[in-house]
Amino acid sequence: MLVLVGDLEIDDTKALIADTFGRVARGADVARPAVPAPTQARLKLVLEDRVPSPIVVVGFSGPVAQSPDNGALSIAAELLGNGEYGFLRNRLVSQLGIATYASASWTGGLLGGRFTFEAGAAEGVAPEALESAMKTAFADFLKTPLDPVDVERARTGILQAARLGSEALKDRAGVVSYNADVLGDAQSALVDDPRVKDASVADVEATMKRLLKPEDASVLVLKPGPRGGYPDALIGSSGTPQPFTAPERAAIDIPKHAAGQAPSATLPAMETATLSNGIKLVHYTMPEAPMVYVAASAAGGWNSVPEGKEGLLELAASMATRGAADRGSADFAKAASDIGAGVGHQAGTLTTMMTLGVPPEKLDQGIGLLADAVLKPRFDKTEWTVLMAQTVDWLNGREADLPGVAGRMAKATLIPQVPGKAAVDWSAKALASISLDEARDAFKAEFTPKAVTFYSVGPMPVATVAASLEKAFGAWTSDTAGYAVEPSPAAHFNGGQKVLLVPEPGASQSALFVARPAPGTDESERAESTAVSNLLGADFSSRLNSVIREEKGYSYGVSSYLMSPMKAGSGLVVATTVERANTGPAITEILKGFAGLTTLPVAQDEVDRTVTVYRRALAGSAETSAGLFSSLIGAVGSGSTLEDQQTRMAARTKLTLDAVQKQALALASLDPSLIVVAGDPDVVMPQLAAIGFKDVEIVKRDEVGDETAMRALDLLGGNRQAPLSASPWRVGDGGTTRAVHSCTGDRDCGAQIHAD
Repeated sequence: MLVLVGDLEIDDTKALIADTFGRVARGADVARPAVPAPTQARLKLVLEDRVPSPIVVVGFSGPVAQSPDNGALSIAAELLGNGEYGFLRNRLVSQLGIATYASASWTGGLLGGRFTFEAGAAEGVAPEALESAMKTAFADFLKTPLDPVDVERARTGILQAARLGSEALKDRAGVVSYNADVLGDAQSALVDDPRVKDASVADVEATMKRLLKPEDASVLVLKPGPRGGYPDALIGSSGTPQPFTAPERAAIDIPKHAAGQAPSATLPAMETATLSNGIKLVHYTMPEAPMVYVAASAAGGWNSVPEGKEGLLELAASMATRGAADRGSADFAKAASDIGAGVGHQAGTLTTMMTLGVPPEKLDQGIGLLADAVLKPRFDKTEWTVLMAQTVDWLNGREADLPGVAGRMAKATLIPQVPGKAAVDWSAKALASISLDEARDAFKAEFTPKAVTFYSVGPMPVATVAASLEKAFGAWTSDTAGYAVEPSPAAHFNGGQKVLLVPEPGASQSALFVARPAPGTDESERAESTAVSNLLGADFSSRLNSVIREEKGYSYGVSSYLMSPMKAGSGLVVATTVERANTGPAITEILKGFAGLTTLPVAQDEVDRTVTVYRRALAGSAETSAGLFSSLIGAVGSGSTLEDQQTRMAARTKLTLDAVQKQALALASLDPSLIVVAGDPDVVMPQLAAIGFKDVEIVKRDEVGDETAMRALDLLGGNRQAPLSASPWRVGDGGTTRAVHSCTGDRDCGAQIHAD
């Protein structure tokens, strides 16, 4: 199936497809299997794995994606499992305090669907107690008549999320492809799902009682402990592999068409206004934007807090979204959802922001909620307890991801602690030292008129946004100056090659992290260094991917990137995750890759790939209002501007072969460099010795102590989201970790790529 979405000349595009894909003879249709009615397994699995606390998942088999029941089940999952005010959250987290989170989801598929709900146990809560409470809560949910207001709120949120989720052209193409293939109706991707739109309260109640009978539930209980005991159905082969042969097909000559004109896009013009109390507004108008996005950005971020209080400002900002003015946490979230809005926060190295997304026609109401969060946050003790429990659970849970472990160890080594200054990552000790009163005082000290600037993107002119902000914030006064902005320190590489091993006894894989000095974001040759990083490991067809993934089969993929956000003194990083028996051979290939920057000159097509990437990025920079707003606040948070970021991307489209070849030579040496391996020392150490690494330093894990973990399985379907980001220091990535990370959107576990 081929799906194209964009500003296309229909006839020309059809002719192009006919002259390329049209030359390939159509194969036989793939027979669709007969789909039996769903049956309930009624299983219970009790397993152990390296998780920070017990997790209980309850599930039911359900109908296929084409079933008319999908709308009712989607609404039921939202009512039951909304993370801010759902039935389970209210019962298990807020009322009983026995869970740190609770969620629910419905997923329809081609051959059947699944409805699940899950929760993570609070400290000291036995999994048996959590399971019992979950089942009781679910039975009560089924017996409780649904409130039409709640159903309408859930419906509105689901439909709005679907619309916004297909705003970007590539995402829209994916939805069209899915609906055409699985639902048999491509056009349905472009309209509201009638199954959600038309589901009545009675429909939802009847569907739940018919398909979600408590006695039919299957249960997974996952306890902290050594990994093992997984049933063969989950980890074993379903049969014996058999060779197969495909019939020979005649070679087809596909003409090589000349490249079209390089795409380009112009940013909306920056407009400014000033409120009566002196607060500046920076606005970008996008006439067809479906949402308005506003950020109240305060000076002071991760770098601004003292040593031992890392995370203070982010905890404070998170609390401001958990109840404000006369509304508690759940009621505040409902008030936002009722108008299709969302109030959130984002903490960077230099700034901390309170953010709003709202439909244009609800701008005044949305800004009223934002003003409540900024000016009248409640800082309720109950919500603070929940937030701290979630953060402790998340902090411990990070240890389940070896690439993140390797990346954080490298980060701590390259950016050592400066007395009196904030460290570059969270710690259990710092978290335990922060009180509710400190968080409240920090928020009040940071968000002041003298320290705040508003940024917005939306369909209306700057005057309209300014007038709405004036009504809500114009009378806000304070003489407090706010936090001082602290620059981000450079990475420090000592002479020679340093090798660290982070022990993870029994780990089946090893996480590798190799770094050497590179220019910071404001230094010369940064653009050329980006091209070198791409051709070395970031591109799917990069040199290291071609060898380590395609030729040797050591890994699912290699990543390469330049560390940020330091403006000077960065690092070029190569990271991957491999089976432990291939640790030494994989490191050898990485070292060869760096050496090859000298022996195998950069080719023009390698430079062209980077140029193409940034041409595409420039063309899509103002594709959606959400994307532009994300770029805007990201730039502000790192001490830059949207226009400066655009200039940097434009520079990368003008890279020349000579300049990239020259920088490749400059980045080839691994003296100095840092190599970090996280894995089983009994397996890894002999391999390191065999490739010539004799002086290997074995390092200890941080304060989470015994909560080490092997490579995490995505058992939870990505539903467990980090309550906060990691530190904004974006260092470390395992190459294959995208498949198992639970962080989504702007959340980050500390092991993702966040290149400038």
